[in-house]
Amino acid sequence: MKKKKSPDLIQPLADRHLDYLKDESRMSGKAESISFPESEAEVQAIVKTLLRRQTPITVQGSRTGVTGGAVPVGGHIMSLSKMTRVTGLELDQNGSFSIRVQPGISLAELQEQLDSRRFDCEGWDDNALNALRVFKKAEKQFWPPDPSERSASIGGIAACNSRGICAHHYGAAGRYIKSIRVVDARGEAYSPGRRQYLFSDGICLLPGENEIRIDPGIPREESPVSLMDLYLGSEGMLGVITELTLSLQSLPSELWGIVFFFEEQFRAVDFIQATAKRKKTESDTDIAAIEFMDQTSLETIREFKKENSRLRKLPEVDTRFASAVYMEIHGNNTEEVEAISRWLLEAAVEHESDPDTTWAFCGEGEIEQLRLFRHAAAEAANLFIDRARQIDSRITKLGTDMCLKKEPLSEVLKMYRRDLKASGLKASVFGHAADGHFHVNILPRNYQQFEEGRRLIEDWAKKISARGGSVVTEHGVGKIKKHLFPSNRLPNYLKLICSIKKQLDPKGLWNPGNMINSYEPAHSNGNQA
Repeated sequence: MKKKKSPDLIQPLADRHLDYLKDESRMSGKAESISFPESEAEVQAIVKTLLRRQTPITVQGSRTGVTGGAVPVGGHIMSLSKMTRVTGLELDQNGSFSIRVQPGISLAELQEQLDSRRFDCEGWDDNALNALRVFKKAEKQFWPPDPSERSASIGGIAACNSRGICAHHYGAAGRYIKSIRVVDARGEAYSPGRRQYLFSDGICLLPGENEIRIDPGIPREESPVSLMDLYLGSEGMLGVITELTLSLQSLPSELWGIVFFFEEQFRAVDFIQATAKRKKTESDTDIAAIEFMDQTSLETIREFKKENSRLRKLPEVDTRFASAVYMEIHGNNTEEVEAISRWLLEAAVEHESDPDTTWAFCGEGEIEQLRLFRHAAAEAANLFIDRARQIDSRITKLGTDMCLKKEPLSEVLKMYRRDLKASGLKASVFGHAADGHFHVNILPRNYQQFEEGRRLIEDWAKKISARGGSVVTEHGVGKIKKHLFPSNRLPNYLKLICSIKKQLDPKGLWNPGNMINSYEPAHSNGNQA
């Protein structure tokens, strides 16, 4: 196949590209040109052309983000939607598998290929092909990070260091990324890994005799160990990830999901706090997910279910319920999984959950139905925003991603409910209850309520930050949430990104408008691209 020249890869933005001006935040932007590279070589050629022209670049994956990170503010859109190949398999000395993928492949596409064990092996080397032969005979494998948005791209998940509903057990995505390849802000391509491009005395040496330095004001415990640590969670501000090597695990043989319903919210919260006190054992069997949904979430899910055929297989949710708690148990020992489920059922009954209303499913296929139920809370909130935008297009998604582990769940929820009531606003509250990580999705009926909701979220950010919590946890900062961080009160991780970006991208050409407002990015000449 004849290699395309970079000018041929860069297309003027046309009407057929209008969807690329927005993401799930419901923001909309502008751009002059767009590209769809299929390889790292094409990415590098495009980047070098755009850098010569000093054209800003917005990198996009699946555009499933909710903070506007993929929404361009001018210049060029680099869509990675055609970089969806699996490029190889690895087998280490311990018998563990890793898989190499391009950044545009979605979570659903990845798992489908892992399940079917069928890959396009064109270009694979002998080691990868040998690993594939072993892989086909091995136990079923999966990638533990499992954000509920199955269409999210792996590159986008890495760029935000996202978490799934089972992060309580497995942790964030970065734990399962072995190495990456990047084209950096200067157009250089290389492979940061866990043991490459390490920081020593705050300095990391880069290819081409370049280096970056960490601001000495950043506490040592918050400083990155390697260059890869910087790229994971940097939201495309330092360049573009072109390949990822992901660590796989054997899928647990026992996957159980249970939904408990409560007529009073405080009883659901007390139940969650009781389960958090359960002592962990050395066994790999454990509660993997503890998800909370409030009454408004259940109400919006009921409405959303009328329009979504995938949810119709699930039973109806009785209107008397004020909240629900969804839990998953993962393990390889049936007796241990059954013991935990019995303990949970008994604890739920003690907190006045009726066992006759409890949903219990087991097996990968059945679990997927319950995850759709949980994800419907977010989708229903998005649908509400879509309808509000029909009245006023200035309205965008208005949700929180804040985490406060140090205080009881009951106190965190009381704060949200008290402030919402005082502001006259309605919101659906759901999220990762075991970690004090709730998503409060404000549901404004007009622009005045939208503005009031923005002020309320800013107030919560101050309170959460003052109490030692995290204002942004898994969704990223993007463009929507950077107003939560005044320039004189940046958290250390944003100070770090700002400092490194000034060294690698002093003209602000990469993902302008995202995360920070520390300096004005360069502006493009629309005719150049």
